[in-house]
Amino acid sequence: MFEVSFGEPPEGWEPIPHEVLAEVDWNELDPPPVGMRSLEPDDFVGLAINQGLSADALGLIAAVPPEQMSDAARSHALRRLEQMSAHIDELKVRITAAIAGPAPVDEAARRDDFSSHEVGVATKCSVYAADGKVAFARDLASRFRATAHAMREGRITLIQAKAMAESLAHLDDEIAQKIESRLLAFSYRQDLTSFKAAIRRWRIKLDPTWTPKAEKARAEVVVEHTPGDDGTGEIYIRGPLEHTAGIAKALDAEASKTKHELGGTAAARKLAALRDMVDRYLASPNAAKLHGRLPFVNVTIDLATLLKLRDGIAEIVGVGAVPADVARWLLADGAPLRRLVIDPLNGQLLDTGTNAYTVPPWLAEHLIGRNPTAAAPHSHVPSAGCDMEHNVPHDRGGATNLRNNTPVDRRWHRAKTHAEWSYEKDHETGVVVWTSPVSGLTCEIHPYDYRAGP
Repeated sequence: MFEVSFGEPPEGWEPIPHEVLAEVDWNELDPPPVGMRSLEPDDFVGLAINQGLSADALGLIAAVPPEQMSDAARSHALRRLEQMSAHIDELKVRITAAIAGPAPVDEAARRDDFSSHEVGVATKCSVYAADGKVAFARDLASRFRATAHAMREGRITLIQAKAMAESLAHLDDEIAQKIESRLLAFSYRQDLTSFKAAIRRWRIKLDPTWTPKAEKARAEVVVEHTPGDDGTGEIYIRGPLEHTAGIAKALDAEASKTKHELGGTAAARKLAALRDMVDRYLASPNAAKLHGRLPFVNVTIDLATLLKLRDGIAEIVGVGAVPADVARWLLADGAPLRRLVIDPLNGQLLDTGTNAYTVPPWLAEHLIGRNPTAAAPHSHVPSAGCDMEHNVPHDRGGATNLRNNTPVDRRWHRAKTHAEWSYEKDHETGVVVWTSPVSGLTCEIHPYDYRAGP
């Protein structure tokens, strides 16, 4: 039986059977004796609330049609049912813990522990999902007994209890229970978001390992761009909170400022703001240069598609495809147009050259356009960050041109210079063939084919 937390019935009082209550037609009740008011659905809700978290209280609420309750009664009934749900969830957790028993202490005992199979069958879930239920039940039975008691009294929900147990799993019992006691003091009035925020705050305050972990995490900065297959890309940034928060605040402000001008979603306006910030940076005299040129994105499109004579696609060199309308819009919006002359037979860029040692920006751009990634065995390093390597060294008469220069990433450049790796470049096709000095194995790297991709 469920515990009755408060409110006892009068001596000799017998509850009305639930099946009888369920059949009551509240509109056809006999009139009450003279001087007494009619029985109303709200009276049963009031009785249920006074019964605490008992089975009788559940029966009283279940017997009354919700549409016949007053607005206030419905709200009170819903709150009591929410508390009852936590009460029932705690009982389920307690039964699960009883089925599972204490956690196995060694590998042999873990192999012989089949309690998750029993729990999985009983609760209609996979054995892996049951593993999580068993672990949580054992935690509440041993580490977080105060939380189990709070659930039994309806002061904390199952979701809140799970969030706390998962967040504190890595802490020792003493610290975890200190945090638990702080959390339970206010959990009864907190929603899930506020409760999770409280978990984070108390964990930071009381976990002695938080500072060294935070210092390590803050040093592991991540900034990655991932192209998608649908003309979109993602930029993932992870770093010190004050930096990411500052960036986020700036984008929020720009999105708010341009709401009436640009319309659309806040996310779209934030992306536009970020793009504008980058453009302003590139326009400044202090903008970084690579191979003597500003970093920018090359979008290629064939003439027939540009003129809408055929239904083709455009491409961001070395990254991925975008709809042809994107390239047309860029041109209409005043984006700089570079003429990339493509051989219609093989889809490759045609040759250009110079006699200077330093690869000029326009030649670097041509080399990068021909091989968007390093022309080295199985390398995916973007050519924009590679060495524009002279196959025949310049001091031995090697020219600086499309035939002799090739974008090679630093590791393969060092292998050619110091480990006797070599490559030959076909001047007609642009195919680069690398040869191992040890085994004689070869590897071919073909120029990018703008007709069909790599």
